[in-house]
Amino acid sequence: MVTSQEARILARLAIFPPSLETSWDVPREICLPGLAEYLGVVRSALHEPLKQLLEKDLIVERKTHVIGGGSRRRKVYHITETGRSECVGFESHSKKTDGELLGTYPQGCVIHGRNKLIEEILEKKKVIITGLPGIGKTSILRNLADSYVSQGKTVRFASANAFKDLRELFSDWEFKFTNEKSVINSSKNDVLIIDELQEISSRHLLGVKSFCEKANCIVMASRSPLPFSDGFEVIEVPPLEISDAVAILPEHLENKELIAERLGGHPLALQMHDETSELPEAGTDLQNWIKDVVISDLGEEIKALDELALLPVPVPTNLLQHEQHLLELDDYALLRWAEKGVELHHLVRNVRSLMLSESDHRKAANHWNNLDGDLARLVEMYHILHSGGDIESHLMRNAESLMIRSSAGLASLIGDAIYRTPTPTLHRISARIAIERGEIEIAKQHLLECESSELQFLLSILEGDTNPVVPENADFHLLIAEAARRIDDRLPTEPPSYDIHELLEKIDLSKADESLKKVILVAIAHVRHAWYLSNQMYGEAKQVRDNLEALSHSGDPQIIALKLRAKIDQTANNSSSFDGLIEESFGGTGLRSKMNQLSILEKLEGERAISVLNRIEIPTIDAQTNLAAARRISAKIWYYRAIFGTHNRLSSMAEAISLWKSALCPNAALKATEKMHKML
Repeated sequence: MVTSQEARILARLAIFPPSLETSWDVPREICLPGLAEYLGVVRSALHEPLKQLLEKDLIVERKTHVIGGGSRRRKVYHITETGRSECVGFESHSKKTDGELLGTYPQGCVIHGRNKLIEEILEKKKVIITGLPGIGKTSILRNLADSYVSQGKTVRFASANAFKDLRELFSDWEFKFTNEKSVINSSKNDVLIIDELQEISSRHLLGVKSFCEKANCIVMASRSPLPFSDGFEVIEVPPLEISDAVAILPEHLENKELIAERLGGHPLALQMHDETSELPEAGTDLQNWIKDVVISDLGEEIKALDELALLPVPVPTNLLQHEQHLLELDDYALLRWAEKGVELHHLVRNVRSLMLSESDHRKAANHWNNLDGDLARLVEMYHILHSGGDIESHLMRNAESLMIRSSAGLASLIGDAIYRTPTPTLHRISARIAIERGEIEIAKQHLLECESSELQFLLSILEGDTNPVVPENADFHLLIAEAARRIDDRLPTEPPSYDIHELLEKIDLSKADESLKKVILVAIAHVRHAWYLSNQMYGEAKQVRDNLEALSHSGDPQIIALKLRAKIDQTANNSSSFDGLIEESFGGTGLRSKMNQLSILEKLEGERAISVLNRIEIPTIDAQTNLAAARRISAKIWYYRAIFGTHNRLSSMAEAISLWKSALCPNAALKATEKMHKML
């Protein structure tokens, strides 16, 4: 016979396959902290039942690496065959329903004393739950999601942070759309969940607010003060009743009610309770207890705690300077584990961060300076900003690369930098980012504070000018980009409306560095080649390829791609060789291969076209957010999905229009809008 707590442990371990018993890396859910979090109890509550299960040979214990849990090995538990047979008759934890949970959701868990609150929320459409850090908002959202799923609903879960914007929330929710209207239309029957709403940067808050106001059914969690609340029912999450709070504590404690009362029925405080530490006096502020008792009891692991206390977002454990101490912090219930990283529980972070200084941020910046990757650059600049360092020079060095891959985080940081020290340079970078992201009003605001004829030109296109005047002082970057844009600013199968040769002839190679001349010549050749093919000038296109081959070699992947594009354009779709071209176009990767796949599609009709269309993958949301070329390719794919009816026609056309607008193709957007009106 097993006790009720032992039975719950066995039932939890039984969902994991026997193959994990020999795995080098295992999920955190089968170590002590993971089991305790799932069962909703303090870590020490499992010591005795785990010991009993080991003695009964119902589980085995070993040390191995936990996925995402740092480099040190830790104890994990596996259920034995005898243990599995003991589980027969236990309530199954995997309920079959017609619903579905999508997105970046936390692991499920047992919670105490929240059933009435969850039932209350289930009856509402637009809700914000609020309460103290650690009061259990995330656990409530997760259990709420399970309740919706059990009703047969599709639930989409996302967690906000300081570097995320609305588009990243769309991605977390697993929408393929980037356009607000398309997401609203396709989510009418879904339940949307946002955790940690208060973490959204002020730079992105207006867009998130606008969307949430239009969503049909959305539940959010936020600490006070709420970023917004009009139009939403606000529900305060109270502390647990003492009768519910004691269920979190170990059964062997005789003074459970006293502990629960002293800790105010606060779930996280109860999780952090250590039997050897003193309790706060009645009425004592919980934050002071964390400062004077919980944190003061730490040894060397305080280094890891301080490192985490300064971070703006969860980060992968392998990037931390003191990740060797994570195991102890996890045992003390001080950590929150996200899908892509770890952070301190916000209650602890808020207390400890106030005890640290600008010099601590400077030391942290030095650590992140030695790491590679976009996240490292964003976190490094965050620390520089909060240490009073020279943020402008760092932004100048890194803005170009981050704009391509992490524009939401970059925009947030620059917004903070401008709030602290506004300069024309920062406003100019912000305007550039806003234009790349299709944010007209934000770009206008920043351009009032700086001078840039190039950005004013790009803004005019973003606002819908189909015949913009190129600045007299335009450099080769702008001239080449504008030529490429003019070729793309059209619906598929239509010829370009503009000539590009006059633009390209303005490029003065004599002013370029020798190292740049070849790059410029190659870029010009690519643009000319695309224009010639679009106008069926195949001889001129071949001459361009021959000239390029003279600069490089016949095996150059760029030249091979151009030759394939020309073959596609010049080969009849009923030719015996056309099927081979289809397979060849799908043999490559990257945006250039997708352009060739779309060229194939332009020559097909009916079921054959649909078959090819269904094989073309949309560029990633990251690529669409940060690359105009990816947005133009995505616009074409959505346009074809609308034309052929493979997806919701109106949502697909709305997405295509939005992408063309943000990719500076107003003519294509206008004509697509006319087509959408005919669909209505």
